[in-house]
Amino acid sequence: MKTSPEEKALLADAYQVEMEKQYLNPADTAFAIQRGLAKARARRTTSGVQIKWLTAVLITVIAAGWFMFGPYRGIVPPQTTAVEPIQDWGVLEPFRKLAETDIDKKTIESAINNGYFQLVNRTVRTGVYQLNIDAVMADENRIIVLYTARTDDSQEIYNVNSARITDGVTHRKLDNGNAGGMQVDNGKHALHGRETIDLDRSNPLPEKLLLDFQIASVDPGKLEDPEIGTKISEMRYSDRLKMTLDLDPKFSVPKTEVLELNKLFTVGGYEVMLSEVEISPLVTRVRFIYEPSEKIDYETKLSIYDAVSPIKIVSTTKDGRQTELSSVGGIGTEDGMIHSFSSNLLDDPQSLVLKLRAPGKVYNDLQEAERNMIELKIK
Repeated sequence: MKTSPEEKALLADAYQVEMEKQYLNPADTAFAIQRGLAKARARRTTSGVQIKWLTAVLITVIAAGWFMFGPYRGIVPPQTTAVEPIQDWGVLEPFRKLAETDIDKKTIESAINNGYFQLVNRTVRTGVYQLNIDAVMADENRIIVLYTARTDDSQEIYNVNSARITDGVTHRKLDNGNAGGMQVDNGKHALHGRETIDLDRSNPLPEKLLLDFQIASVDPGKLEDPEIGTKISEMRYSDRLKMTLDLDPKFSVPKTEVLELNKLFTVGGYEVMLSEVEISPLVTRVRFIYEPSEKIDYETKLSIYDAVSPIKIVSTTKDGRQTELSSVGGIGTEDGMIHSFSSNLLDDPQSLVLKLRAPGKVYNDLQEAERNMIELKIK
């Protein structure tokens, strides 16, 4: 199922609202939904968090269950009290603000702090628009592109509404519906952004990338209009901004660490198996199998999907520093699901603990919710 940029944006807003909420009552939930819709109408950012399933109906059901009636109701995980290492990001310093607001901030921080990136700093222009590719990161499972989009005073940037990434050698399209991005405003005529592409590691990592972006803008003064984005006639679009770049061979060196766990646990009355975990520098993927060895119907799959709600992974390095790796997306499989989380593999974590919410309960505070989480040790 291909998700349109508009649907991606709405899903991202819903996810962001969910992550920002605390133990909400129904009135709070209604307010959060209204705020999310307002953000979508006046959005100047986009995000690529997606949750796929067998049909569009499932997405609707899951969204309704998680975002409105979920007993955990988006309690924000407590922030780690450990002191983060202070690093000078050099020419990438403008992206620190992006990292602070990005759901995948820990991956970006870990990669930049450990020098796991390729500086590009190349610009392509068309008319009043220009796009600078600042840096790229990659591993077997994911490509992350950091960019800066600009226009002159005759236009105000609305967003980067389209981003396509293709293998420059085989011409295989990599934007397979898993792509997503997030932009952070830098005034009305420039923004910093991230575009993320999920890869299938059964295919070789591309040696060359063809980047194909498009910038959307509006006339001066329109950016503050609460109805902006609803009238196609008011939108302006750049010609396609294309660039080809060679991917640094160093990204082919790190191999995905695969942990075969096969841990059975019970949640919401269902038996579920934590099958395996894949860890690479840019993503952590957790695979669940529903009711192993049992043939289950579609409605039961829906129920189990709703019950299995992984919130975060707590990573502990050898110096005792704890980092919370947030959920960044999920996809349904024939026999279960795969959830993706941030990664700090480059920080050499000694311990990884997956935490899931206990279904069917409503909590009054963060501490109570934390105490009742289901914990599964990954390593």
